[in-house]
Amino acid sequence: MAPQTSEPDELFDLRNAFYIGNFQQCINEAQKLKPTNPDLKLEKDAIMFRSYVAHRKYGVVIGEIHGASPPELLAVKTLAEYMANPDRRDSIVRNLDQKMSGNLDISNVTLLIVAATVYSHEQNYEAALRILHQSDTLACAALTLQIYLKIDRLDLAKKELKKMQDIDDDAMLTQLGTAWFNIAVGGEKLQEAYYIFQELCDKHASTPQIGRASCRERV
Repeated sequence: MAPQTSEPDELFDLRNAFYIGNFQQCINEAQKLKPTNPDLKLEKDAIMFRSYVAHRKYGVVIGEIHGASPPELLAVKTLAEYMANPDRRDSIVRNLDQKMSGNLDISNVTLLIVAATVYSHEQNYEAALRILHQSDTLACAALTLQIYLKIDRLDLAKKELKKMQDIDDDAMLTQLGTAWFNIAVGGEKLQEAYYIFQELCDKHASTPQIGRASCRERV
């Protein structure tokens, strides 16, 4: 069952837009939103800068996030620097290794996601999974699921999906995770994946990310 909250989630639509790949909408909305809660403001900024990274606008992220920025934003800057500088990736990974082997703040989910993303790009899936397993958030579970699917471990992916469903069966990430898993399984599960993507397209603007997944499902 979905967790009950007493107050409306100011970032609900922003997160969902990010998850389905509507990155320009994320940037536009994040620039308008003025959360009163400092934690929500930080999360909003992290989503906005991750959207810039997804748009390959690395210079914006590198230029606007500085040494005094919060650790969550510095993590996004690390990802931008990694993606923007192929010739510096070895040194960036070494610095990340040092950071992740130290006194790690597992409440910094953005850092966990960024580190796991970098390690996945390096095909160091063991390191990526080791980091993600330290968090019980849906975001980390979703990336864990993607990695299991990438390395063809459907058995572990199925367990991770069950974990996501137990956390919040109705969440956008859980719905996407279900579709990803169904695509990997194939057969009659492809039709179920198609229905999920179709429902997402009906509720939200169709995005390249949903479109690619839907086309892949139909091939």
